[in-house]
Amino acid sequence: MKVYLYLNPLQLDVLRHARLHLTALTDLPDPWQNNARMIQRQSIRISEAEFQKELERQFKALPTQLKGLMTWEDFKIEAQKKRPKIEEQMKKGRQGKPTVLPNPEAYQELGLCRFFTRADNPLLWDRYADQHRGVVLELDTSYPGFNSKKQVLRPVVYGQPRPQADHPMKPFPALFHRAAEYASEEEIRLIRPLAEAKNNKPLANGKLVYFYPFPPRAVMSVTLGVNATEDTREQVNRILNYDMKYKPGRPLREILLDPDQFKLHIRGTL
Repeated sequence: MKVYLYLNPLQLDVLRHARLHLTALTDLPDPWQNNARMIQRQSIRISEAEFQKELERQFKALPTQLKGLMTWEDFKIEAQKKRPKIEEQMKKGRQGKPTVLPNPEAYQELGLCRFFTRADNPLLWDRYADQHRGVVLELDTSYPGFNSKKQVLRPVVYGQPRPQADHPMKPFPALFHRAAEYASEEEIRLIRPLAEAKNNKPLANGKLVYFYPFPPRAVMSVTLGVNATEDTREQVNRILNYDMKYKPGRPLREILLDPDQFKLHIRGTL
């Protein structure tokens, strides 16, 4: 599978040392993933018409010998005395099986890396590549040595329903479902155990970044953002042209704008 990794200029270490940067899931403030504060589920109300319909159903279901002992009016009078219990049974029937959300404690020892399906998505360049100043690596995840037995690499599913703990997608359904508003990202997520990292390093904010080496030959191409500085261009050129692990080089491309549409084009550099 080919995937695209968006990087800001400070993350060229990924290319320079051929190692992925993963973030601990516990350091990501995703409220859906962490089951942040929620409203109470809306309580079910039983209308008078619904209650009367239920009484009719129960009366019709009475055995013939019991129907002969009371009239419909008598039945309604007796049923009114038991109304709270009858309504409670009706509510339980509507609610069905209580829903249970996935437990975020299962993510305590896991790290995340975000890949995407395209290198020309303006939203991703703005959000993950320092407002078009970064680069995008094209990676072949099927290359021998890239995969780990202890990993999950899977496209994200977008929609409004939140996955429940018994969701058929295993493992970690909450990590591979996001709100429909994120669908334009077309994300592919990589989840690995933090214990599998070769080493880690603290960031300026005190959080750790975890390093996972990958085979340099898995890098298929590098694309420069339209706002990439000369310094970033020089660093990338130097790595691809002089670093022995990337011999005989990799295609270096750049992003150019469309003159008529909000669209990005990828072109080879001279």
